[in-house]
Order: sequence, then C-alpha cells, then structure tokens
Amino acid sequence: MTGTLIFGIFSLIFCILFCIFRANKANVYSLILKIVASLCFILCGIFAVRGASPSGNLLSIDLLIICGLVCGLVGDIVLDLKVMYPQQNNQYFISGTSAFSLGHVFYFLATVFYNSEISPKILPWNILASIGIALILTTVIMLSSKKMNMQFGKMFYVVAFYSLILTFMLSYSIAVAIFSPIFWIFAGGMIAFILSDLVLSMQYFGNRHEKVWIYVNHILYYLAQIAIAFSILYLVI
Repeated sequence: MTGTLIFGIFSLIFCILFCIFRANKANVYSLILKIVASLCFILCGIFAVRGASPSGNLLSIDLLIICGLVCGLVGDIVLDLKVMYPQQNNQYFISGTSAFSLGHVFYFLATVFYNSEISPKILPWNILASIGIALILTTVIMLSSKKMNMQFGKMFYVVAFYSLILTFMLSYSIAVAIFSPIFWIFAGGMIAFILSDLVLSMQYFGNRHEKVWIYVNHILYYLAQIAIAFSILYLVI
C-alpha cells in the first residue's frame, strides 16, 4: 500500500513538472518528464499487485490492468512526439490512439473478469446496455463537436472509433460499480479518462491552445491512470 501511494504521488509530481516544461515548449526534456510520470503510474500498479496478493494466473485482473497501464505509457510517448514533430501529426495521432485503444481492451478484459466473479448473471446485460449507451454517447459527442467548432478532418473516423471504445468502457465500468461499490475506484478513473480526452480533443481539433488546458488535460489523465492502478488493491479476487 505504501509503495502504491508513493509512486502515485510521484506520478502526479512529475506530471506537473512535465506540464510546466510543456507549457513553454514540447522538447526532449518534457518528453523525459512525461515518460517518468507514466513509469510511476506503472510502478504504482506493480506495487498494488504486490500488496494485493494476486493469483498469478495469466488472465487475471492485476496483470491485465498492468498491461493497460503499459499501453498508456506507449500512447503517452507517441502523442508527445505528435506535438514535437507536427509534420507527422496524423501518423503519431493514429499510433497513439491505437495504443490507448489496446489499453482499454486490457481494461475491458479485467472488468469482465471481475464482473464474471462478482455477478456473472448480469455480465451480458451490462455489456449489451453499455454498447447501446456508447453508441448514443458517441453520436452525441460527434454531432456536438460541430457546435464546439472542432474540425476532425481525416481523423473523423479514428476519433469516432476511439470515442466508441472510451464511452463503452465508461458505461461498462459504471454498470459494474453499481453492483459492486468498490469498483467505483476503477470507474472513477474512467470518468477522469474521458474528461481528459474531451479536453485533449478541444486542444487538438478545437484550437484551444491556452496553457491552462495542458494542466487540466494531463492532471485528469494521470489521476485516471493512478486510480486504475490503485484499484488493483481492491479488485484482485
């Protein structure tokens, strides 16, 4: 528990240091700080695994969440390269979004694993309801983006696909948390995740370049990953 807390705090500290550097200019120093911040939330998860006495199975909640956190690290690196090398903007965006999408696949599998243990009868209903809600939310988000002056251009379908994954995970996490209150730690991480990505979309596609959004976006994101890492302490069955 102590190691989990320490690395969670370190992750936030390095996140803020990264934001300070990044608010001035995206360069190799800001990238290093971002990598360290992301490594810290992975270590947060690893220490949570040690504190939770995991089962050791290949398909277990703890290992799946760690894989998701590692995908987050990869996505963090690639999206910062997007800012450092704007001439390859679309390639880095697709690669970074793919890494985060894969991370959500691991989070989904971890959630299914947990859902199947605590309430297997409602598992298919949770998934079906979450798919329906995700379709509605994604449609609303994509339609409302025009009113927010966001221009997705060639990335429209990439954004729509990722939005579908993210809103599904948000809906599914909340559905599981309703029947298992301890899961609200994980679901809270997903709420912070989608808020962070909404801010990021405003930055990337809505020309919102105010420095304050750099802090809002990244603090929300790191709080999300830290919460998900912390959830290992309470979800390992």
